[in-house]
Amino acid sequence: MPASKGPATHQFNPDTLNDRFLGIDMETNNHINHELSRMEAFRFLSECYFLPNSALSDTLNGLELHLTNVSAPAADFARHMRKATENDQSLEALKVDFAKLFVGPYQLLAAPYGSVYLDKGRTLMGDSTLDVENIYREEGLDTAKDFKDAPDHITAELEFMHYLIFREIEAFSNSDMETAIGCVQKQKYFLERHLLAWVPEFTASIIENADTLFYQNLAKATQTFLLENDQILCAALDSGDLNLKKHPEINSFRMQ
Repeated sequence: MPASKGPATHQFNPDTLNDRFLGIDMETNNHINHELSRMEAFRFLSECYFLPNSALSDTLNGLELHLTNVSAPAADFARHMRKATENDQSLEALKVDFAKLFVGPYQLLAAPYGSVYLDKGRTLMGDSTLDVENIYREEGLDTAKDFKDAPDHITAELEFMHYLIFREIEAFSNSDMETAIGCVQKQKYFLERHLLAWVPEFTASIIENADTLFYQNLAKATQTFLLENDQILCAALDSGDLNLKKHPEINSFRMQ
């Protein structure tokens, strides 16, 4: 059950937001820059769970850059991932480890599907998968035709967080604070109901079974980043940090 990376069918380009940020106060600009990095970190993290290819170096550079801005501990693990690929862990060795962990053929040592951990019998396409699919559709999204995996695959769920942050920034840049706060609430809900409900067991399985330092550190970076996001979102909603003065490419989804 390999992950199949298809071309993006809907573009979410953060550069399209930049012109709207000119002339705003520094506090607001700092918030937007933080959220842009948080958004991009989710996208690059998602890409790390596809079959490794020649673009991996660019992915790791982007991941480390954006994690540095939002999660120093996770950035340290990303740095170890990059160094592992620069040293003795070749692309072929990573592909072998990827297949052993996430593909099989006989046993998935670290199944990258939420339903395996959340539903009885550790089955694919269970009730939790349908819940994820319904959440996507509520946001006007469906999985892309070229994305051949289940909606609760780790890559899709991470990219969905990227999408929600994009919508948060878009609303914030339009001074639509009600929508922006709603997007933050949706991030917290999805993170706690789905990702944090199964990723800790998933990443523990990677750490236990991976042969490469790359995947061991990817698991640690993922777990650390998700936990820090929960803290960020809770703090933002509890303290009202989003009530400041009023002044993405993804692979798994397409707009309905």
